[in-house]
Amino acid sequence: MEAEDKNQETYQKELEQKSKEIDGVSGYRDILSRVIQEGEEIFTIKSRALTLSSIIAGLEIGFSYLLLCTLYYLLKGTYDDSIVFKTFSFVYPIGFIFVILGKSALFTEQTSVLTLPVLNGQRTIWELLRIWGLVIFGNVIGGILFTLFIGFLGPELKLFTHETMVSVGTHVIDHDAWILFLSAIVAGWLMGLLTWLLNSTINSLTRILLIFIITGIIGFGGFHHSIVGNIEVFGAYLYSNDISLLDYLWFLLLALLGNAVGGGIVVGLFKYRIFESNYSR
Repeated sequence: MEAEDKNQETYQKELEQKSKEIDGVSGYRDILSRVIQEGEEIFTIKSRALTLSSIIAGLEIGFSYLLLCTLYYLLKGTYDDSIVFKTFSFVYPIGFIFVILGKSALFTEQTSVLTLPVLNGQRTIWELLRIWGLVIFGNVIGGILFTLFIGFLGPELKLFTHETMVSVGTHVIDHDAWILFLSAIVAGWLMGLLTWLLNSTINSLTRILLIFIITGIIGFGGFHHSIVGNIEVFGAYLYSNDISLLDYLWFLLLALLGNAVGGGIVVGLFKYRIFESNYSR
C-alpha cells in the first residue's frame, strides 16, 4: 500500500513538472506568435502611411531631448556633469512612452519585430530593408524638424540655450567609432528586448513601467540610440563649429548599424533560434 502511494505521488510530481514545461513552451510560443504577427501587420502598412507615422515618431521622441536639455540647463554648475548625465535616465523614457503607446513607427522598436517574419519565411530580406529605409528616413526627418523647432523655441522660453544643445550633443558623439558602434548594439538589444517584453502583457501600467525601465537603462548608461541621438547630435551640429556634417552623418550611420545588429540579430535571431531549437514540435 505504501509502495502504491509513493508511486502515485511520484506520478503526480511528474505530471506537474510536464505541465510546467508545457506552460513554458506555450508562453514562449504565444509571445513569439504575437511578435511575428505585429511584424507582419507592419509589412502590410502602405508606404505613405508608414512614412508619415515614422515622421511623427521622430517628432514625438524629441520630447525626450527637450527634457534632457532642460534638465542639463537646470543642473549644470550645481552638480558635476557626470552626475547630471546620469539623471537623464529619469526623463529619457518620456518620448519613448509617447511613441510606443501611441503606435508610431520607431526604427529601434521595430528591428526585432520586422526581423522575425523574415526568419519565419513570411517576408524577404529586401522587404525588410525597404521598411527599415522608410522608417529610418521618417524618424530622421522628424527628428531634424523637431530640432530646428525646439532650437528656436527652447532659448526663447528660457528652457535652455544653444550652448546646452552643443554640450548634450558633444557628450553623445565624444567617443571612438568602435565604442559608438558597440554602445549602439547594446541600445538596440535593449529596445528589441523591450518589444519582446511588451508582447508579454496588455496591462497599460505594466507596459509604461517596462518602457520606463528599459529606456531608463539606455539613458543612464549613455548607450547610443540612433533616433534620439540623431536629434542630440544634429542639435550640436547646428550651433557648434567643432562638429561637422560628416561627424553627424558618421555618428548616425554607426548608431543605425549598431541598433540594427542589437535588435535584429541579438534579440530577433537569437530568440527565434531558441524557440526553433528547443521548443518547436
